[in-house]
Amino acid sequence: MKVKIRQEEDYYLVYFLDSRRAIGVNATGAKILDSLFNRGENVDDIITTLSDEFHLSFESVKRDADEFLSQIEQEITPEGFNVIEQCQLNKPLGVELELITSCNLSCRHCIQESHQGISMSTEKAIDILHKLADHQVCEISITGGEPFLHEDLIRVLECCQDYEMALSLVTNGVLIDAAMIKKLASINRLIIVISLDGNEEIHDYIRGAGMFAKTDSALRALLAEGVGVETTCTLNAINIPVYPEVLEYCEKLDIPCNFNLFKPFRDSQRYLIPDPEIFFETIVALLELRKDKRYKIGLSNAAIVSELLGLPPRNECRATQSGLVIDVEGRMLTCPSLVEAGYYKNEELPVFDDNFLETWQNHDIFARFRKNGFNECQARSFIFSNDVRGHDPYGINAFRKYWRER
Repeated sequence: MKVKIRQEEDYYLVYFLDSRRAIGVNATGAKILDSLFNRGENVDDIITTLSDEFHLSFESVKRDADEFLSQIEQEITPEGFNVIEQCQLNKPLGVELELITSCNLSCRHCIQESHQGISMSTEKAIDILHKLADHQVCEISITGGEPFLHEDLIRVLECCQDYEMALSLVTNGVLIDAAMIKKLASINRLIIVISLDGNEEIHDYIRGAGMFAKTDSALRALLAEGVGVETTCTLNAINIPVYPEVLEYCEKLDIPCNFNLFKPFRDSQRYLIPDPEIFFETIVALLELRKDKRYKIGLSNAAIVSELLGLPPRNECRATQSGLVIDVEGRMLTCPSLVEAGYYKNEELPVFDDNFLETWQNHDIFARFRKNGFNECQARSFIFSNDVRGHDPYGINAFRKYWRER
């Protein structure tokens, strides 16, 4: 276990690279965690140093340190209540980097209208990663298109590894062969996130004939080589009835399954729009399975999950608070879905450069996005009501109405 530590306004942000969890602590807490995880010191030696520094007894410092470390242990578990990502940070915690827009598939629910596109040069990608590392960005998500179509993907992944960033790569999985898996297995802190959109019949309907078998083969081969794997399922009107089969498949492989919600970007996709009440029923059922059977389920709507668990209110969205998206052309985005939905004009989107942090903090599109709020999904509001502050049929307010009537 290793941690990255950086200072925010009035606390230190500590990011646990292996569990991918961030917490906020004071200066003493940061010193304890740095000594323990980065310097390899034992707890008694740390306590002795602190008791000498603050002129306190070993026993009193040990009592406080044990309580502190116990709390940390709870907060970095997947069930922990992570408040840091709900705060406005001084700099991004994580960045999504679109490496390529080309794709080998043409899925029915895809955000991209065209699947023939462009590729970011390796030199540009590495320059971006260098600047992000210099500003203590902790995690990178590589996206496409299909990232395995990029000719220098492994070099980009190795660059992330060199900068000790937690790394995820989102893929359809069908281009991953044995030679590639050997290379992936050598990359530290890498999670391969593979799309799985139903049972074999439904997955092939959405992604193309024979794609489920290729996806299944890739998942099993990755697991056999010890590569970290998760799946992501985009819930829509076609596949939502078979979500239990998706979940059981993932449980048999002992891998997490993350569920998110489809958004329509074109009239031709409107038949895929799920009924909001059926979506809410599915979220409730999934959360019950996560609680009762300890299934490894990820749910994208933090606001609804917090409501159901009786936790303090949370925003659904963390874009521009702790996250940043950089597209294949090197432009800085608040939300890719808003871009695809036509909310922004191309000339509004700033280009990533040496001053990206100032842009992320103060540029008009980021300031406007933050002003519009994070409680619900601005992209869904825009798509369904033509207003980023309008009604979101799948957001927390609609859910509360459904829950009261239920």
